[in-house]
Amino acid sequence: MPKSSKRQKRSRYLVFVSHSSVDAWIAKVMVEKIEALGADCWLDEKDLGGGDVIVEDIRRGINACDEALILISPNSVKSKWVPFEIGGLRQLEKHVTPIFNNVKAQQMEPLKDIKGIDLNSFDEFLAQLRRRISQAQRRKA
Repeated sequence: MPKSSKRQKRSRYLVFVSHSSVDAWIAKVMVEKIEALGADCWLDEKDLGGGDVIVEDIRRGINACDEALILISPNSVKSKWVPFEIGGLRQLEKHVTPIFNNVKAQQMEPLKDIKGIDLNSFDEFLAQLRRRISQAQRRKA
């Protein structure tokens, strides 16, 4: 959850963005596109600060999110944090969309049963997300 809203009640749709730190530039571009739709994003680079307890802040972000995007790349397949985040998201039955970047679905065991989207088709994810945001807004109204 964005630092400024840790104490405030969140009203915007929140997307948790999981990725390997090596893929930070791609994740930032994805976040820009998601935020342009009117959603907020939880992203480690902006939501974790010096001195934060990483596991606790990740758990808070997972608990608070409406859904998650997992950037699956050769780097995230080797990461220790991405599978941890996937486990937390799956445990809470959050909507999870894997975005595959030069990786096959079978390479990330915890997500092999979820339909993913290739990074080259990211606009498809954005169109689906736009519909989910609209549905959530209608439910709140």
